[in-house]
Amino acid sequence: MKSIATFITLSVLVCKTFAQTTPPVKVTGQVMQAGSKPVEFATITLLKAQDSSLVKGAIADISGLYEFEQVKPGKYLVAAAYVGLKKAYSPVFEVKGSTVKIATLSLGTDAKNLKEVSVTGKKPFVEQHADKMVVNVENSIIGAGASAMEVLEKSPGVTIDKDDNINLKGKNGVVIMIDGKLTNMSSQDVAQLLKSMPSSNIDQIELITNPSAKYDAAGNAGIINIKLKKNKTVGTNGNVNLGYAYGLTPKYNAGLNLNHRNEKFNLFGSYNYNHRTNEQHLGLYRTSTDNGKFTKFDQQNLNTNTPNYHGVKVGMDYFISKNHTIGVMVDAGFRNSTSPVAGTTLIGGRESIDSTLRTNSENSSKWSRWAYNINYKGVLDTMGKELNIDLDYALNKETKTSNIFSTTWDAAGKNYMHGDTSRSLQPSNINIKTIKIDYVNPLKHEAKFEAGLKFSFVKTDNNARFDSLRSDNWVYDVNRSNQFIYKENVQAGYINFHKQFKKLSLQVGLRGEATQVEGNSVTINRKTDTSYFNLFPSVFLSYKVSKNHQLGLSYSRRLQRPSYEDLNPFEFYLDRYTILSGNPYLRPSYANGIELSHTFKEFLTTSIGYTHTKDLMTQIIETGKDPVTGDSSILRYKYLNVAKSDNFTMNISFPIPITKWWNSFTYLSGNYSKYQTVVNGENVSINGGGFMARTQHSFTLPAGISTEVSFFYLSSQIADEGLFKMKPMYAMDLGVSKQILHKKGSLKLSVNDVFNNQVFRGTFENAGRYTSVRSKWESQQVRLNFTYRFGSTNIKAARTRKTGLEDEQNRVKSDN
Repeated sequence: MKSIATFITLSVLVCKTFAQTTPPVKVTGQVMQAGSKPVEFATITLLKAQDSSLVKGAIADISGLYEFEQVKPGKYLVAAAYVGLKKAYSPVFEVKGSTVKIATLSLGTDAKNLKEVSVTGKKPFVEQHADKMVVNVENSIIGAGASAMEVLEKSPGVTIDKDDNINLKGKNGVVIMIDGKLTNMSSQDVAQLLKSMPSSNIDQIELITNPSAKYDAAGNAGIINIKLKKNKTVGTNGNVNLGYAYGLTPKYNAGLNLNHRNEKFNLFGSYNYNHRTNEQHLGLYRTSTDNGKFTKFDQQNLNTNTPNYHGVKVGMDYFISKNHTIGVMVDAGFRNSTSPVAGTTLIGGRESIDSTLRTNSENSSKWSRWAYNINYKGVLDTMGKELNIDLDYALNKETKTSNIFSTTWDAAGKNYMHGDTSRSLQPSNINIKTIKIDYVNPLKHEAKFEAGLKFSFVKTDNNARFDSLRSDNWVYDVNRSNQFIYKENVQAGYINFHKQFKKLSLQVGLRGEATQVEGNSVTINRKTDTSYFNLFPSVFLSYKVSKNHQLGLSYSRRLQRPSYEDLNPFEFYLDRYTILSGNPYLRPSYANGIELSHTFKEFLTTSIGYTHTKDLMTQIIETGKDPVTGDSSILRYKYLNVAKSDNFTMNISFPIPITKWWNSFTYLSGNYSKYQTVVNGENVSINGGGFMARTQHSFTLPAGISTEVSFFYLSSQIADEGLFKMKPMYAMDLGVSKQILHKKGSLKLSVNDVFNNQVFRGTFENAGRYTSVRSKWESQQVRLNFTYRFGSTNIKAARTRKTGLEDEQNRVKSDN
């Protein structure tokens, strides 16, 4: 109730802000090009007549109109500027207490800049900014026809492990945002979403290793923001894309984006379909010694996952006035998937095989997500004070079914010994409600103050029923069935201050988050209740030493909360001896990270970083025991809290334009990590270093043809997920594109992982148990993609809004 009261109080204060009267003194005018066409979004400045010093700034609207409010008495002049046009000045005028209308300013063509020049340049594939790295996906040929997940994997510093966990600069716990909005899904669900999303929808990927206090504190490794393509002034436009790919199985996608804008409304919508059959071969070889008895398991699994995804987004913005906009948006996704798994496990002693276990699983899933957003954005005065309010509601539903058939045969696999059949039904509902308020106040002398509040309310209801077939009758399995209800409320607030000095840029922030959690395993009558409050400071410094050298220093404290399903004690059986399990006793992990960077001539960036994490959450292999038979040969793979971890990184990135037609980007990263934890009652201390390199080269050829080649290498190192000692991976990609249909269309052909080298291999050893993993997926693919743009080419972008469904949806999980 305190949270709601705080929100209502703030809302009243906001209303009072709007209700305040302002002096009626205004300066208005219009900017035209050659006296006939409005100059949209021209930069307008109000200057003192005495010394031409800046008083206020403004941006013209789509009709070229502008205004300055609350102008004090005095003498002024107005200047108007726009790229490619000559700057224009008004005559000196005097403000005496009533509205002043300036004669129309006409901007003529700048002959020096536009002498029949054909602009053919494009953004580089990767751009280095002070606070982030930006990947321009649209300019990648190799990424055409791929999924968002496959393009993300090619981004500098990003790696994706065998379980589709996303790592940034060697660290897990990355938060994924789309258009500045957290997806509010778990790592597995995010992976499925990104695999379903075609790369043709993506404009840029932003890699933010140390986010400011404005962002949710979640995400030990930072934030990856995927920015979708927008349309750009008045009119209608859109694009259509078609893609086909083939590896071991076919994959195809299609999408349509539409945008219509006039002076009062902006309507936008998109539809995407994706079908991607993927085969994954998983090999598990493990040995154990219990009471002097040696046992080995040699397991081979084939998982054929076939998701069909439909995504729809519709929205509208209403421009109440020049400075106030309200918008609504509905984002829906639907996925049906089948995932049959066929596995064979050879079981025996040191020298011989005693039996063969064959397991066939028929798995299916129906998933849907509806997310609703109401957003208000207001520019409160001419100095740029800004208020954003978001109200969000999301409903995630999933129903998973599984039928497992296990049979045991003799060593030769010919004579049947016995069998076991079981089934499961696992529906889940996740409701998320959030309120988010952000305020920005530009101050004098190049300073800015930001503040905000956020309230989130989450409830999940997971119900798992398992049955075993006994003498032709289904028997309820009390050991594996359970209903788990989880409730979580979070109240957060932040302040952020930025100041630009002559050579120094400073940003400091502080975020506070209070959390109340209740977990209830209904079937086994087990409850967990906890509350905690934390502060998350952040500091960013940038100092321009000289024209060619710039230093940066950043520090932030972050946390990672467990996903909703990882807290669920349910178990998923890959076979009788291999189980994936939840853990209701998971604790949040906390990370303190610091990074020092140096930029040379605004292109060569070098950084070194250190992160210390307490209670790091990672999937660990531990032993288990069958509650009925007492068999201790079970391998359980579940999330545990590692006592602590230390991660050191060094990164170098440099884009090099070798010639006018040859551009390159190279990223090098080294890391050293240390982990300490307890598994199976024994202390585990693992440490090791590693190296990653990625280089990409693009070539612009005549007749609208471009080619691209990239190479990726990941050395042996300790995998952050699972603490496996992994072996090296590497791959090369090739691509070519051709502009067609008067440059409104393009065809792109690419081959990914040309030599089919991408395969994960890793080992883990503890407490007399050894496990070796080999995972191979369809990394080698041939892709053909077609894109066509239609309508006006100057439609202003639909607003990018940051909804309140940020940290929460990232923790919604589905296993497909």
